[in-house]
Amino acid sequence: MHAAAGKLARVLLPAGVLGIFYWGLFISPPVLLPGSSDAQPDSAESDSRRLAAQSKRLLRDDRYEEALAPTLKLHEKYPGNHIYIWDLATIYNHLGRPADEARSWEAYLAAAPTPIQACPALPRAYEKQNLRDKAFDAYERCLALEPKDPDAIFFLALACERRGKGERARALYTRGLALAPEYSDMRLGLARLDLRRGRAEDALGAAERVLLKSPDNADALLTAGLALYRLGRLEEARSHFEHGLKKSETYADLHIALARLAADEKQYDEAIRHYNRALALRPGSLEARDGLARVGGKPR
Repeated sequence: MHAAAGKLARVLLPAGVLGIFYWGLFISPPVLLPGSSDAQPDSAESDSRRLAAQSKRLLRDDRYEEALAPTLKLHEKYPGNHIYIWDLATIYNHLGRPADEARSWEAYLAAAPTPIQACPALPRAYEKQNLRDKAFDAYERCLALEPKDPDAIFFLALACERRGKGERARALYTRGLALAPEYSDMRLGLARLDLRRGRAEDALGAAERVLLKSPDNADALLTAGLALYRLGRLEEARSHFEHGLKKSETYADLHIALARLAADEKQYDEAIRHYNRALALRPGSLEARDGLARVGGKPR
């Protein structure tokens, strides 16, 4: 991820074709206790302070199921308080309730003084529901909030890439690199687009530039390995894929890449092993399932 911290608080998640990052999702702002224009009579304020302390304690201890009730009560008392909306969105995220999470992030977007902190958690909540159009619209809105923020540019570029909007993705990645030249994920995005256009040498050069600074970057190792595979440099490709798996064994795309390479070399047992591991990590992968069938294997 971009080495310099931007305006958005972020948490790095595992690799997976440029793993997605939740800006600020788990770094909660300070608790805003009642007492301003929303303040109620003393007894109500005392009750609110008790609820706020209870909610914060439970959140701190990762007891999200228990934290839901007091946080909902706080939100009902102070519906415009963006801190409690934030906490609700965080709770719903951890409870695996993406519809409620998305509604909370939309409310946060409308109420918070820094609405960009709802990004990219908001579009990700839509993606969890397979609401791809809503997710894409949310990525667009996130960038509109901060047109020069490299992270917002990157996430929209990645969304464009995944939707097959290659030219727009390229324009966004290029724009992002102009703002943040050391943003490795942006550079790898361009490399993947080059691979799709048959420009393996260009893709390899971009990936190797990332690897010079981050030799264990699993995404860069995958991209460089795929470029080497296209160029017929199979042993080098295998070395990159295996290095990547040593650093990120749960990266399904690396298993698929090694399975393809093994199948090409008629090492079918190895191919079956890697395809099955990819399916265990990503059960819906048609690429892994079809590859497994081609080498005569069966899902385990």
